[in-house]
Amino acid sequence: MIQKKDLDHVLELHKAQPVGSGYIDVIVKQENVNQFVESLVSNGVQISTVTWWEYTDSLSKKPKYGMGGPKSNFYDGWFFEICFGDDEINTNKKDEILKIIQNKGIHFPDGEIARYKE
Repeated sequence: MIQKKDLDHVLELHKAQPVGSGYIDVIVKQENVNQFVESLVSNGVQISTVTWWEYTDSLSKKPKYGMGGPKSNFYDGWFFEICFGDDEINTNKKDEILKIIQNKGIHFPDGEIARYKE
């Protein structure tokens, strides 16, 4: 089991920030996802769910999909939670977790699809 100080180090290393108190939700930007997942899995951390967030570099830019969320601790902008499309994770294998993430597509009511790869 990973110790709190070690988990905090992993979060900082990958610029991942917890939402609220505790570690229930942790936001990480797309460019850090692969290494972050690898660090968590190799340290025995179980990822149970992936939620989806939109990032904007300024509050003057209205988010296209997200509903609200915190200012980034590592970047100049804000994160906005996409309040549906969560993925349950039923594996502790890094490659399977990353496949779920990388193949994600969120279907919106207006017919638009936001894809992780795009």
